[in-house]
Amino acid sequence: MTDFYLHPTPDIETGLPHQAAQAGLKEWHRIVASLDWDSLPELLTEDVVFRSPASFEPLHGKDTMVAILRAVFSVLQDFKYLRHFGSKTGYVLEFSARVGDEMLFGVDLVEFDQEGKITDFMVMMRPANVVMALAAEAGKRLAANQTSAA
Repeated sequence: MTDFYLHPTPDIETGLPHQAAQAGLKEWHRIVASLDWDSLPELLTEDVVFRSPASFEPLHGKDTMVAILRAVFSVLQDFKYLRHFGSKTGYVLEFSARVGDEMLFGVDLVEFDQEGKITDFMVMMRPANVVMALAAEAGKRLAANQTSAA
């Protein structure tokens, strides 16, 4: 028998998040559907934490998150959300996309504050070979955008 059952589990609350989080999710979907990255900063807290599958260390700040998502979405094709699951303060959003001819599946774990702004955004994806190809191409585009902005 495993020790798993000997450790207390935290209270897990499921269901719809608060109204502000629901409104924030609607705005997130609008931004993604229209690729309106210029509007994204208004949906993020100043100290938003972005957790990328390409790096173990979390990244911080609006500008960083916007720049990364702009580069990633310039590589992804046929991106669509498939389903979502709610908790008290956020959502898990399952998605699919293509990178070239390869399929990619993943989830976004999104936490909102009481004003409906994103405080924490974690991306998890598979399969690994497609994630690596996405990271490499998005990294090139991010570097090119930073060079041209300088």
